[in-house]
Amino acid sequence: MSFDYSRFWSQQQNQRRSPSEGNGSATQGNLQTPINSNNQADAARLNDLTIEELLASPGRAGLPRLDPNQPPVAATVRSIFEKKFKEPHASWSQTSEAVVDRWFETFAQVYNWDSAINQRVRLEFEAKLKDRMSEQVGRWKGKWKEKGDEAKPRWIDPEVWKGMVSFWRDPKSERKSINSRNARYHDPDGLGIHKHRSGQTSYKARARKRCEMTGESTPDFLLLLDETHRKPDGSFIDRKSKEIYKEESSKIQEEESLLCSGDTTESTGSGGLSVQAKNMIYAQVAPKKKGRIYGAGSLQHEASSAHAGPVLPRDDPVVLSQKMAAAEALIANQAEKITCFDAYFDYLAEKDPEFAALFRARSSTRTEPVSSNPPDAPNATAAGIGPEAVEPEAVVANPNTGSSPSEAF
Repeated sequence: MSFDYSRFWSQQQNQRRSPSEGNGSATQGNLQTPINSNNQADAARLNDLTIEELLASPGRAGLPRLDPNQPPVAATVRSIFEKKFKEPHASWSQTSEAVVDRWFETFAQVYNWDSAINQRVRLEFEAKLKDRMSEQVGRWKGKWKEKGDEAKPRWIDPEVWKGMVSFWRDPKSERKSINSRNARYHDPDGLGIHKHRSGQTSYKARARKRCEMTGESTPDFLLLLDETHRKPDGSFIDRKSKEIYKEESSKIQEEESLLCSGDTTESTGSGGLSVQAKNMIYAQVAPKKKGRIYGAGSLQHEASSAHAGPVLPRDDPVVLSQKMAAAEALIANQAEKITCFDAYFDYLAEKDPEFAALFRARSSTRTEPVSSNPPDAPNATAAGIGPEAVEPEAVVANPNTGSSPSEAF
């Protein structure tokens, strides 16, 4: 008997609606609501399922569909690791794979997605989890340095908090923390350390909102730099972002002045450069460190693509599998029709031998290989040089232009 996820989810929703009792100090009171024996059995069965079995469980269609283009999952990821924070995970390296697996399974109980993109969702989840967890633990540590144990969130188990404090007090951990802080505040060019004003809103989220407002499919990196590195009074937060903004703006003006007298693919209907052309200039102007482009934030992939030039669009693996299935069905249908045509021809050949002979003669004429000898060589056959069948060349996909369907993303 398969696990009925819809029934389990309905029971969980009913529990969350019921008021919790005797839990005035905890912020996660709804998680401590007592559950009956049936729910305990369902929860135990749910924990025994693999992620593939969980995604295939009936009743998951009612869950929110995970949209790769608009994933509002940051708050969900943070909520998951806070509610499931049962061990002193003072850093990402201290978080075991089993714990991450458990958190990902919890995430799979909140969103629904196609199993074909499960690996992609897992990678994105871990990246988001690492960022959110590092930020939150860093805030806890900062408050602990100021207030001591009074900074402990009420919902964290005291033993878990004690383990984290022990890690923070360790001299080796403290040295590593100091080295990381010095690296972040290192200013080799004297233009100020790298700062931004984006807050907890990722660059991707800002880019998505701006694209929705403008109707563009590609975010403008210069506008995002202006939005995330300029203060309310109009000044930039550091000299580096100010110089990048001035240099790219100057280059854009130069390029647009060259384009104003002619029509090119780089100019838009308003007479200016396209967003793609501006982003290519930004990728050339902005400094790079360890392959990361300054000011691009979580849009590093888009920025790298702009620097390297246009990339070929890649289909989603789900779409590719659907196309392959449709193509295979079409090929099978055509093969069946060809078999039927062969049967029709055999029947007609038996009824009308003259028609069959005429048809075979025409077919042999059309498929007869063309001789490479010139027409003015009538003695070629007599000299023992007969027409030879030409072997068809094997068709090989161009490795420079072809794309593999196995390339998931």
